[in-house]
Amino acid sequence: MTDTTTPSAITAAMDRVDERHYRGTDRRAVRQTTPTSVIERHLPLLDVEPGMRILEIGTGSGYSTAVLAELVGPEGSVVSVDVEDDLVTRADRLHREAGYTMITSLAGDGYQGAPGREPFDRLIAWTTPPHLPEAWVEQVRSGGVIVSPLVCAPIAYSTAMTRVVVTDEHTPGSIGLHRGQYVPMTTPTLDRSRYATLARVIDGERGPSYISAPWITATGDRELAETVFTRMLDASHSEPSDIGWPEIEHFKLWIIARDPAGLTMAHRGKETMVGVTTEEHVGFMSLFPDTRLVADAPDSPTASAVLDLLQGWKEAGRPRIENLRVRATATAGGWRPVLESPTASSSPTRGVRFPEGP
Repeated sequence: MTDTTTPSAITAAMDRVDERHYRGTDRRAVRQTTPTSVIERHLPLLDVEPGMRILEIGTGSGYSTAVLAELVGPEGSVVSVDVEDDLVTRADRLHREAGYTMITSLAGDGYQGAPGREPFDRLIAWTTPPHLPEAWVEQVRSGGVIVSPLVCAPIAYSTAMTRVVVTDEHTPGSIGLHRGQYVPMTTPTLDRSRYATLARVIDGERGPSYISAPWITATGDRELAETVFTRMLDASHSEPSDIGWPEIEHFKLWIIARDPAGLTMAHRGKETMVGVTTEEHVGFMSLFPDTRLVADAPDSPTASAVLDLLQGWKEAGRPRIENLRVRATATAGGWRPVLESPTASSSPTRGVRFPEGP
């Protein structure tokens, strides 16, 4: 199933829900809400059938909950959990006004699911937990499906939408990956690290610029982090790319799965980038707002390394996120997805000297 497939049942369900009722005429009635186009892209992964029991994590405006209610029909039910009491109260009122009697709105920690109301046939999350929570897998029946964004590697911006089938033993079975990014879950008891090696607000920006470089983080070398961060901010060489968005998103997760030496995610201003860095050089592919090569110099060896990686991805057939393999590894409180490294036909680090160490 690709992110362009929209079954007619979902289209019809979305048509029956008055979006303005939930989001207002300007679609800005609440701050935390998932765009309609993204809901339309990810709902097919859930494979909802009439009469099912659905658990939704992240209520937002309540619009997606209403669409789920349309899909399960009067014989089904939807339980929606959100950590923000005011959103839950607002959504509950709007659901009652719209006549959705099969919806239950709960205020609580979505990481814990909805204890005491299981089993569910399906679970969908519109927010990113730190890993796949054990509570979610326990509360979904055997053979049921969980659709949730999950962090796929210990590096920033490595989130993908996952489709997990629950086994008879209530563990993650088959896992499929799809394009998608959601905000981190707000859970006070959990470490909300975004894997930034160094982050700083520059010149009054709304958000921080950062580098996320596991190879630097492993050294604990603050001076090295400052050096690479500064090189990233100052990198001025640019070349156009023939890869646009969203195709570049598939390359991004592919290169993260390849995990080349010096792998680094970075953000400066409005620009998010993936590439490789060393003590002396930086080279990136900018993902958005414009796709382009960014490096510290025209002859930068890291720029060559990034272009080699891009060529390797092309020669591999431009694999999509859906083509990547992933397995579940147990961790405290649940499971985390681990990307398996794809093969490629070109060397990702030609001519680059990387520091020794872990």
